[in-house]
Amino acid sequence: MKRILGYFAVALALGAGLTAAQAKPTVKVQTEHYRVDGADAAAIVNSMMGNARLLGGHGRVGRTKMMRKIDWEFASTSGSCRVKRHTVELDFVTQLPRHAAEQRLNAALRKDWRGFAQRVKWHEAQHRKIWLQCARDAERKVNAASARTCSELVKKLETIYDRSNAACDKRHAEFDRAETAKLSKHPLIRASVRR
Repeated sequence: MKRILGYFAVALALGAGLTAAQAKPTVKVQTEHYRVDGADAAAIVNSMMGNARLLGGHGRVGRTKMMRKIDWEFASTSGSCRVKRHTVELDFVTQLPRHAAEQRLNAALRKDWRGFAQRVKWHEAQHRKIWLQCARDAERKVNAASARTCSELVKKLETIYDRSNAACDKRHAEFDRAETAKLSKHPLIRASVRR
């Protein structure tokens, strides 16, 4: 449900007396659906597991991928360089399950399916929130950073984002561990193992 992809675009601007502008991440969200078939809980779960490889493996039933673009501009004076402008763009692609014949499911199974699909959608939205918080935390540190030279500042900023990525990955993993235990108790999952 993760893997941070990103690239840095750096523009140098020499100037004096400029302060770092607060960057607010711009966000784009795209949702894609993958097909789920099955007329009973076990067949539905098996169909989703058949798609897990497409979602990155490990029994995933949903996935959110993020592409991050970072752009910064520097202000340099004699013996000092700091961030003048810093922008962050986050592009999310969320992959969610969609049953091909939901209306044909019996009422109880349809209710369980819809509840499960909503839980997966909620889960993926939480991953976006984690990324946004990580981006905001990193942006505060970037906007406060300075160095003697702009090349030193670039190294500092890359370190800030590397550490942010590591901390963010840890938050995603902790969230997934807690949520996997809850999701395994969902009525659709429980019904899929009853025979």
